Amino acid sequence: MSGVTVEHTTYEGWEHCIRITNGHVELVVTTVVGPRVVHFGFVDGRNELFLDEDTAGATDREEWTLYGGHRLWHAPENDPRTFVPDNDPVEYELTETGCVLTQPTEADSGMEKTVEVSMAADAPSVTLDHRITNDGVWPVEFAPWAVTVLEPGGTGVAPLPQGDPDLLLPDRSVTFWPDADPGDDRLEWVEDHLLVRHDDGEELKVGTSGTEEWTAYVNDGHALLKSFAWDPEATYPDMGCAVEMFQIPGFFELETLGPKATADPGETLTHEEQWTLIDGVDCPETGEDARALALARSE
Repeated sequence: MSGVTVEHTTYEGWEHCIRITNGHVELVVTTVVGPRVVHFGFVDGRNELFLDEDTAGATDREEWTLYGGHRLWHAPENDPRTFVPDNDPVEYELTETGCVLTQPTEADSGMEKTVEVSMAADAPSVTLDHRITNDGVWPVEFAPWAVTVLEPGGTGVAPLPQGDPDLLLPDRSVTFWPDADPGDDRLEWVEDHLLVRHDDGEELKVGTSGTEEWTAYVNDGHALLKSFAWDPEATYPDMGCAVEMFQIPGFFELETLGPKATADPGETLTHEEQWTLIDGVDCPETGEDARALALARSE
């Protein structure tokens, strides 16, 4: 028997939301716009996700709107294709452990987005299955892209492999966007982990290969871990990034990406994340601190 409760609720001005909780953590999605996760946190605790107070509850927007929370995009980023608005109601189905949200096919891109949420019965974790179907008339190359917008002031953590000294070929990569300076003091190496510290400075975006299959954001004693599968045989967007971190004054984005592939008409590409929320965590100061996050996700 599931220990998960699924119920209708209102949230931050949005009606017809769905709240999912197992007594440890709670998650809220909208159905009047989206698909969007707009709340995730410990029960009776703060929302780990950033919401834009100027657009929370809005249902009358015509252009693409930040809103905040967690969203599904398709990579690589392209304007206007990536920024097709998600301002309309979604179809939804309740399940024993969560719900399935499906956006109407985007008229401008021919893509249909679905996010299935399934919460663990007795652990502070939830699984999000992201699916994008090519509902158009010709093949399209893209990758599912899961974007989580988080409250400011924390630190992103991206692990890299410790490395086999007997290998003759490279086994990791770090990618810098044009707005990123490799010497930026918000970037810090803690042994085999890259830390990205959020502040109110200029925009900064970096990516990593994601071979260790997890990334995290540590903020005010909590760590949100995102776990995913990495395919060594696949090609990833943005010069091989499966993990990307973007910071701007006001919020931080922790992003993971699935492999890039060509979807024929009617074909679906998928990308699954597992979120785990951990209490009592400080910003990593050593490699051992950072590796403890990876151990915590499997406990």
